[in-house]
Amino acid sequence: MQQSLQQALVDFHKEFARVTVPDDAVIFSCPAADVIKLGFEKRIPLVKLCPPQVSSDEFFNVFEQVCEIVIEFTPELAEDIDKIAATLPVEPEERMLFVSRAFTPGTSLITDVTPDYSTETFGFLINHTVKPFMLRYSQEVGKLYELEMWLKGDCPVCGGKPSLALLEKGTGKRQLYCGLCEIKWRFHRLGCPYCLDGESHFFTVEGMEKYRVYYCRKCHGYIKTLDQEKTDGKSVNLFWEDINTVHLDILAMREGYFNEQACQPLKDPEK
Repeated sequence: MQQSLQQALVDFHKEFARVTVPDDAVIFSCPAADVIKLGFEKRIPLVKLCPPQVSSDEFFNVFEQVCEIVIEFTPELAEDIDKIAATLPVEPEERMLFVSRAFTPGTSLITDVTPDYSTETFGFLINHTVKPFMLRYSQEVGKLYELEMWLKGDCPVCGGKPSLALLEKGTGKRQLYCGLCEIKWRFHRLGCPYCLDGESHFFTVEGMEKYRVYYCRKCHGYIKTLDQEKTDGKSVNLFWEDINTVHLDILAMREGYFNEQACQPLKDPEK
């Protein structure tokens, strides 16, 4: 079951990786140097300091592609997706506002009226529509901060929680990785990146000792971690490391721990 779920995730994301956006699909106004300095000192995510501006036409084009891919892999969601598509704005000004809100941290796109579709499905579609734009955005805006000095549990670009961590070979430094904008940043070697003051413990799985799953008994968060010392010198792609270790997410969640960014468009088949 776990193997089939992992393969389904790999196949889904291979297809999703084909969804790209033009170089100019995202623009932003670069702040002055003193504003960047202050933003870094106050640990303000760049998405709040210089928010991305995205074409509504490009956004909804990607949204349609994401819907098609999700229906291909999970056809039982087709009815929900049709309902979601029917509620989206059609007027240009409303579409522009919707897209702007999609890139505003902490903003809910669900209306005050209780929708007759799954909000989980809605959130999944929006997150995967936002992702290629945030990836393009982070490639440029991420250069504005000194990521080695961020030392915070939240992503310096989008403000999200990390989905994975890396223990660097040789130095043992811990880098956190954002699954949304794919930025890495330095964090303390010990401690929980979610509640910041909880003590982290970890477990490993026999035969997969290069991975650790750190968990916090205080906030019940967990984060998968790749020990680069045990990768035999091979280069690593943290995006695919995250996808290929979904069974570790399942193990952690079965023990009552959670990670908001766990890459699981499909449910644990044994739940």
